[in-house]
Amino acid sequence: MPTEDQYDQDVMAASLQDVPDAGTLASALANALAAKVNMSFASASARAATLTSPVEGMEVWLRDVNQKYVYDGTAWRQVPLGVTDSVSDQQSSSYDVLSTSYTTTASAGTYAHCQVVFTAPVTGRVEIKTSARMINETASNGCLIAPQTRTGNTPGSGSIIEDASDGLGPSNYGNTFSRHGVSHLLVGLTPGSTYNTRLLHKTSFSGATATFALRELIVSPAP
Repeated sequence: MPTEDQYDQDVMAASLQDVPDAGTLASALANALAAKVNMSFASASARAATLTSPVEGMEVWLRDVNQKYVYDGTAWRQVPLGVTDSVSDQQSSSYDVLSTSYTTTASAGTYAHCQVVFTAPVTGRVEIKTSARMINETASNGCLIAPQTRTGNTPGSGSIIEDASDGLGPSNYGNTFSRHGVSHLLVGLTPGSTYNTRLLHKTSFSGATATFALRELIVSPAP
């Protein structure tokens, strides 16, 4: 009678008492081992045609969409690949802001969007780092800059996941240039989905010009 492998993985091997049958033995081993590896198929339809009775834990790679799937006992579930590296953007030019609400508009100077597009990692968590060099024309008012994150791969478009707010980014109050940086954790993202983050800015008081330069935005996968 065939016996199961010592790792309890349902790989059956013939015993010494079994009638010799090399073909049956080889076929049983090949089928058992194939079910344990990451199989590759041209498409979902090719997978369905071959794996008519999939077993929980089976893994496959679909070449037409370049995605990995695992069978959970009920359905094939996509395995998010996510990002393993940080994405970043840096804009060094100086510009002025008169808006008291978070915006991407500038009243003077040379402005360019500071923004990134990223894929949420398998943890659904990213660390967002923001820094900028800032000065206000008055000693008592401030400059504030913060990230805004949306769904999709077009910066500034898509549903807002996390809006810019005072607690998410650095600020500088006073008429002396200073560069500050802040990092925070964004959680609850859908693994494998695409998001975009960009920096918004404002002045703390109407009529008090805020000046920004040397902006940097970094988004990194977090455990």
